Amino acid sequence: MSNAIIGRRALAGLLAAPAFAPSLAGAQEPYPSRPMRFIVPVAAGGSADAQARRVAQRLAERWGQPVVVENRPGANGIVAVQNFLQAPPDGHTVFATPSGPIAINPSLYRNLPYDPFRDFSFASLISVIPLVLAVHSSVPANTLPELVALTRRQGASFAFANAGVGTPSHLSIAMFRTMAGGGDVTSVPFGGSAPGLTSIVGGQTQAMFDAAVSIAPFFRDNRLKPIGVAHGERLSMLPEVPTLIEQGAPNFLSATWMSLCTHAATPRDRTARLAAEVDSILAEPALRELLTNQGAFVRGGTPEDFAAFARAEAEKWGRLVRETGASVDA
Repeated sequence: MSNAIIGRRALAGLLAAPAFAPSLAGAQEPYPSRPMRFIVPVAAGGSADAQARRVAQRLAERWGQPVVVENRPGANGIVAVQNFLQAPPDGHTVFATPSGPIAINPSLYRNLPYDPFRDFSFASLISVIPLVLAVHSSVPANTLPELVALTRRQGASFAFANAGVGTPSHLSIAMFRTMAGGGDVTSVPFGGSAPGLTSIVGGQTQAMFDAAVSIAPFFRDNRLKPIGVAHGERLSMLPEVPTLIEQGAPNFLSATWMSLCTHAATPRDRTARLAAEVDSILAEPALRELLTNQGAFVRGGTPEDFAAFARAEAEKWGRLVRETGASVDA
């Protein structure tokens, strides 16, 4: 081989080296080496935010680095995603998100400015949070069959509140119509769970799907009545409330979930370390009990487990979005 060819190859190698150097250096640096951020696409105070803060607290205690939780609600999580993707992909900025930005937005928005399966690395599935179907205390129905019969009679005059277009709370109403055979009810969107609950508690709407931790307090003072849990098994915090499947609606499964993602360009060893640490945190009895008492099923597992789960959820919710015709211009 001529010296000229060898020289050209050596020069090509030197020119290419800087492109790989930052990645290799980043992988060799301690992780985490500075404070971390959890970017949460919902307002403070809800179940997703509470879970993000609890995991962040334990992660900070274990790793000896602060973990700051930043709430960036807006546009069904798009505002938070854009902020997250603008951060350096070094594992110090984590997207702590419920299901919507991953499993629903890709079907809901025609011009979504990101692709979760291209732009994210799936680190950890923290929990699955089944939704509970509840009605105002004045509604003359106590079971799913009774509610279905009532909505068939009342049709559009029967109103469901929901937490916003494209949320599991909204799409569960379509499930109620199709999977349970309910009537052609009116679906009223609100800007989150709290205003939707205010509406149903005040009697402006008659029913709602929401997480147990948010809706259960209204059962205790009899302002709302539980109809059923949209999951395959009952919740330990509401053991007397049957599932909708038990009441004759096969495959009626509706839940949100809480998870952690890193940027797709983050070194794999960092995402893997984050996942392993969170998996260990989720095994702590005190944390498991806390999440269970909030109506969640603790998950954990490997990044590969989470990625497979996320794809299956995106397919499920995508079908429902297409069937209902729900869309948002973006």
